[in-house]
Amino acid sequence: MNTKAIKPISIFQSSVYFIISSVLIYLGLYVVTPLLLDKGVPFIVCYLSLFYSPFVLLFFTALMLYKSEGNTWNISDFKSRMQLNHLNKADWLGIIEIIVVSSIITLIGTPVMNNLAQTPFFSPPDFFPAEINPNKISIAGYMMDYKLSGKYWVIIAYFVGWSFNIFGEELLWRGMILPRQIKRYGSKAWVIHGLMWGLWHFFWKWQIIVLIPISLFLSYVVYKRKNTWIGIISHGVMNVIPLIVGIAYVLK
Repeated sequence: MNTKAIKPISIFQSSVYFIISSVLIYLGLYVVTPLLLDKGVPFIVCYLSLFYSPFVLLFFTALMLYKSEGNTWNISDFKSRMQLNHLNKADWLGIIEIIVVSSIITLIGTPVMNNLAQTPFFSPPDFFPAEINPNKISIAGYMMDYKLSGKYWVIIAYFVGWSFNIFGEELLWRGMILPRQIKRYGSKAWVIHGLMWGLWHFFWKWQIIVLIPISLFLSYVVYKRKNTWIGIISHGVMNVIPLIVGIAYVLK
């Protein structure tokens, strides 16, 4: 595939995709969720539907942009344009580096995040459950105030949401947007991209201090290795822990 056909994209144009999707998630979590809670809808239902729905939009936006560039629905062309390249040893090392560095940043930054979560501006709303609220303590066997034992539907819904979360973000951000930013900004693109992606997580505002450096490092590794699989796998591993915990609770 001729990568010269990739059109450059400006910061302003990129921001449209980041801002719209971030606002949709924010509105779903902070505005619509309390309205549904007042009507007796369990938080976990609100979360699985309102938080993950925008990622479905991201996934199909990536496909739409791919087609709008004049690409054909050919698996070889799709993999080439999305930089879904074969993983070599250096790529696997990059994945390990992202996971390790992200874990270290999270470990070091957790006390800061917990302190921020207690300040007025950064504090999560009180209706957020322990899994996404550092000011609360989680209860074994429960996920988002919902007892999971035997509730297999939760795992199915969570897995579907997790899949769209990872592939929606990585195909759009790293597969489509990052190569276009590189066309426009060259070696500075990963910095711009990482900052935009980190700030995109504003709906987890008390975590921003940790998410920005993680976003920058992941963006840098994908930029250097030119392989979107690195983002997909490392991002997927980092986000899969709640799903694993949920499976364990459901099977009890």
